[in-house]
Amino acid sequence: MANADSTLEYDVIESESQPAKVQTVTIKDGKILIKDVGGGGKLDFIYSANPEILFIVDHGKRSVMALDEGQVNKIAKQTETVQPLLQGIGEQIGKLDPKQRAKWESMLGGKVDLDNLAEAAKPAQAVKIVKSGKARKVTGIECQPMAVFQGKVKSAEFCMADAAKLELSVMDYATIRSLLNFLERVTSKTQGLAKQFGINLPNLNLHDVVGVPIEIHDLSSNSHSSLSLKRFVPSAESVDVMKIPEGYQFGPFKLWK
Repeated sequence: MANADSTLEYDVIESESQPAKVQTVTIKDGKILIKDVGGGGKLDFIYSANPEILFIVDHGKRSVMALDEGQVNKIAKQTETVQPLLQGIGEQIGKLDPKQRAKWESMLGGKVDLDNLAEAAKPAQAVKIVKSGKARKVTGIECQPMAVFQGKVKSAEFCMADAAKLELSVMDYATIRSLLNFLERVTSKTQGLAKQFGINLPNLNLHDVVGVPIEIHDLSSNSHSSLSLKRFVPSAESVDVMKIPEGYQFGPFKLWK
């Protein structure tokens, strides 16, 4: 029975009023398993670095959505088509007085968030990442604090650790970086459209920042969610956990339900 090369356990806090949940990230042979995403035991992510594909496994529905470069480009094309329309609607919503807004919300049956649509009228802010202090330690592992700015507003803080500090193999580190780069391309091409539907996809833009994120604080929402490394295990579960269960129905990736 083969063992996973690396497992990282993170404490995830979705809001300051909720207790931390443990999120495991297991790496083996060019694949990554993110188990029990969001808690509840129903959702897993399986990422393959070669070819680059993210499988979203829903155990509750016994279904799998596959996201690859072709799907990302398709979503980007849809975004280019729909975004100008949503921006126009957003500009008009921004001009409504409270009584007019209430009338429109009533006409739409309360199912459309006008504030989300209004966000379309705002110009995209440039993202910049800067070092934010001296190296410090998270769970005994040294990392470099960084800050993400969208325009002049700080939207996130994170701390990057060198792969050697985590004792990651060259292949495991390359697999993690492949996932980070893949997610960056996804968020950069879908962030604008997703925002109109109330889906916040943070763009950390880590392409030019070396290392592995072992702590992240999202400052862009009221919940101030965070992720912090709890422990690193050099070897762990059987590689069989990376496999998609038999009998699950495959379908195309959907940005929203």
